[in-house]
Amino acid sequence: MRLLYLNHNYRFGGTYYRAMPLAEQLALRGHQVTLLTVSGEHAWRAGWSVVNGVRLGETPNGGQRWSGEGYGLPDNLWRAAHALLRRYDLIHMFDHKPNATVPALVGRLRGARLVADWADWWGGPGGINDVPRRRYPAVGRFEAWWEEASKRRADGVVTISTVLRERALALGCSPQRVLYLPTGAPVERIRPVPLAEARERLGVPLGRRMVGFIGMGQGELERVMGALQRLSGVWLMVIGQEQPAVRELARRYGLAERLWQTGFVPDEQVGLYLACAEVMVLPLADRAANRGRLPNKLLDYLAAGRPIVANPVGDVRAILEEHPVGLLAGDEAAFASALERLLDDGALREELGRSARRVAETVFAWPRLVQRLEEFYRMLLGHGC
Repeated sequence: MRLLYLNHNYRFGGTYYRAMPLAEQLALRGHQVTLLTVSGEHAWRAGWSVVNGVRLGETPNGGQRWSGEGYGLPDNLWRAAHALLRRYDLIHMFDHKPNATVPALVGRLRGARLVADWADWWGGPGGINDVPRRRYPAVGRFEAWWEEASKRRADGVVTISTVLRERALALGCSPQRVLYLPTGAPVERIRPVPLAEARERLGVPLGRRMVGFIGMGQGELERVMGALQRLSGVWLMVIGQEQPAVRELARRYGLAERLWQTGFVPDEQVGLYLACAEVMVLPLADRAANRGRLPNKLLDYLAAGRPIVANPVGDVRAILEEHPVGLLAGDEAAFASALERLLDDGALREELGRSARRVAETVFAWPRLVQRLEEFYRMLLGHGC
């Protein structure tokens, strides 16, 4: 199959970590895969390379800071021209932003089947775009409509969560043309490392009690801070770009001296940092945006073989209830109690950590997931199934 993948984000951001591994796995299975993602460097030209068998195009951002949200004019025009000039059997667009949907619809004119990937809940109350005093309200209204309309127009829909699958079915999408496909765990990029080894290599005291968090979106750490207020001497490691708001939040909770913001960590070193924490945290407010998603950080935690404490929201709740990889906790008191239990019980941490890695290697194994996707593609193309 000749496949075109359209990712609306910058390279190394957002759904790139869903699109690229799928593309790599399909390339290993003999398919010709081109992935277009927004360049973080080139303003007016595209950059091409081959990464693990995938032809990767980094499309021009036009020097516009919102290009990574899919609205860059040079990016959209370049992609539309590419889809018009080249013929693909199937186009998989990742979410509904213009730089994914416009070229996808253009490519469909040339006979390609169209698959819409649904990885986030954007519109409506509690969605990603439901923010106070939005700068461009018209954009929010358009996206709330187009998020659903683009799925109705696609030949097939792939959802990252069971919640979004149910939403697709409620829109009238045929069950045969909706595939629930969670993101896989990065088991090759992130491997378990003994805590003592990781701390020695990074210069972290071995006796320090510490929980960890990873991600660019750090807005829900208040839930963790409230829990840590109840625990004496426990540190919080935040892996990702330093954010002054997190430092200020820690100061307000009296945790400034127990906060370690690592700053940017290259992909190849993420596993080492994850291994420094006894427990990883996944705070989630119970709103539509969180119910609809499957956080990449959960898959990173599983791959690293780290026990998890999470709020019981969406598919995160279902996964932790089905697989012994961590503890679920509702309010701050319950979160603190769950953290204290794991910090005090090394045997339980080891047991949950081993199970987490096993789940990453089986339930969320990329080869297993991509086989289901390949069969879905073949069905849409009329090749059986």
